[in-house]
Amino acid sequence: MIKPWVRYNAIEEKRDGYYVEYNPVFTGGEFAMLTLHIYEPLENIKEIAESELEHWALRYATPIMLMIDNKTNEKWRTKDKVGHNFLLGYAKKGKIIQHWDEYPESEKPKFDLSKEKLKEIYSDLGSTTYEEVAVKQENEAKSRKILLIGMTVWICIIPVTIEIIGWSSPVFSAVVLIYSWYVAFQKGRSLWGKRKKTEKEIAEEKERLEKEHHHHHCKLNPEGFLRLKNENFEKERIAKERKKIDSMKKQKIQ
Repeated sequence: MIKPWVRYNAIEEKRDGYYVEYNPVFTGGEFAMLTLHIYEPLENIKEIAESELEHWALRYATPIMLMIDNKTNEKWRTKDKVGHNFLLGYAKKGKIIQHWDEYPESEKPKFDLSKEKLKEIYSDLGSTTYEEVAVKQENEAKSRKILLIGMTVWICIIPVTIEIIGWSSPVFSAVVLIYSWYVAFQKGRSLWGKRKKTEKEIAEEKERLEKEHHHHHCKLNPEGFLRLKNENFEKERIAKERKKIDSMKKQKIQ
């Protein structure tokens, strides 16, 4: 059985050349996640990381794991810049305890991170609960069920009802027959090229032909298709990151 949880809203703040993303402790977790997204070349990354951890540890009294995310055009890993992979730390009686990569046994954090305590620590943050998500999922399931019922009625029941009414009512039957003739006539004109296609139909046919063309070549070269798909995913990721960075550059430094 899934234990009820609370997920507190993440915080993003702009800095000079980077922005920070703070993800609060999740119910049952051992630490908060703090990520430095660096998008401009910086020389003092290690000092920045230690300063940021101190700031957030004093702001929210929980253990923190700090990670560094390179969003610059340079190729480097965290260890290349600071000699370590991540930073750990917390505040204890106003003093900051922090260590790169791992704690000494004597300084491993001991915090009360119960739901009740986290509610007190993150009293200024919005949150989402397990119960709220469960209700949302239940409502979405009901909506899908209603849609399915509606489609079943439209596709299955209505045609049968029309057929029954057609047998019992000559007038209604004649109307349905005339409409069927009209649809068949228009379809015939399209097949024989007698009816001018609308712009929407032309666009839809063009899109269909392009999809069939692409599908044909993807089947001929599956390795190339997989490579192209991965390249597109990478382009989408980079474009999303660039959009995020541009939005951060436009914000005022807090």
